[in-house]
Amino acid sequence: MKWSAVSWMPEAPETQTPVTCEVTGALPPLLQFERQGRSAQLIVAIALWSAALLLGGFLLQITSGILFVLALPLLPGLWELWRNPISGLTLTEDQISWFCGARNTGVALPEIASLRLDRRWDFSFRATLILRNGAKIRLPQPALPPVQLLEDQLNAKGIPSERHHFTVI
Repeated sequence: MKWSAVSWMPEAPETQTPVTCEVTGALPPLLQFERQGRSAQLIVAIALWSAALLLGGFLLQITSGILFVLALPLLPGLWELWRNPISGLTLTEDQISWFCGARNTGVALPEIASLRLDRRWDFSFRATLILRNGAKIRLPQPALPPVQLLEDQLNAKGIPSERHHFTVI
């Protein structure tokens, strides 16, 4: 690589050969995303809800039956915090695969006709792979990477995407 005298930038971009795995000879994944169930957001949400219940019980003297009912939404969050399930998505040259807990699924890229992204009312996205035979496969929410990153990588592989904002049904 040559460096120009005018700046600290190289004159020509450096071309790199793809690195392959020495054991299998496979190329590295184009996109690899992984998420754990135990997150700072979950801990903060559980702590704030618990603090609100304690304040309601001591300061507002809410009856224990109502506090019990209001504490029920804590149970799924506590379960996920304790189990810490791992989920993720991997995009390679020839397939897309994802896992969520013990479930593991994959689809070959030539079978995918398009990616449909629906904006939900909580401002998150719901991603659906539409296959060439007309079948639809919904990607699980915990395994979904940042949507723009997924959309860019699939568009680079020749898979078109369509966005739909705030559909009611």
